Amino acid sequence: PAAPAGVAGSALAMAVVETALGAMGTPYAWGGNSANGFDCSGLIQYAFGAHGVSLPRTSADQATQGEAVDKNLAALAPGDILTFSSGPGGSQVSHVGLYLGGGEFIHSATNGVQKSVLSATDPYGKWWYARWVGARRVVPA
Repeated sequence: PAAPAGVAGSALAMAVVETALGAMGTPYAWGGNSANGFDCSGLIQYAFGAHGVSLPRTSADQATQGEAVDKNLAALAPGDILTFSSGPGGSQVSHVGLYLGGGEFIHSATNGVQKSVLSATDPYGKWWYARWVGARRVVPA
């Protein structure tokens, strides 16, 4: 496999990533923030909350937390919150995911908690890339 893009995550950020990965396959539930079902921001709130990091409930509010990270794959670290709009080129955040490294992120969407690729060239990843608003680092790398 290719070397992961971006900088290394801190031990806390990696623990948050592991918690999110542990929720893989959990069904999508609007407003959900438990193992019974997650929406996108519920998954992020749950993964950070399991390690004592308190975040607001909604994706728009989570998009204001921590420090902004350059919108560049090489600047991302595992545990960064990725923010997305509902349409290409939008600026209003309506979806969030958790960066895993290597261009991958985990999020809760229609099919439940899943991994996706953030890429300008990958056929599926470019759908997300076109809607990528930015990234927030709530746990120092």
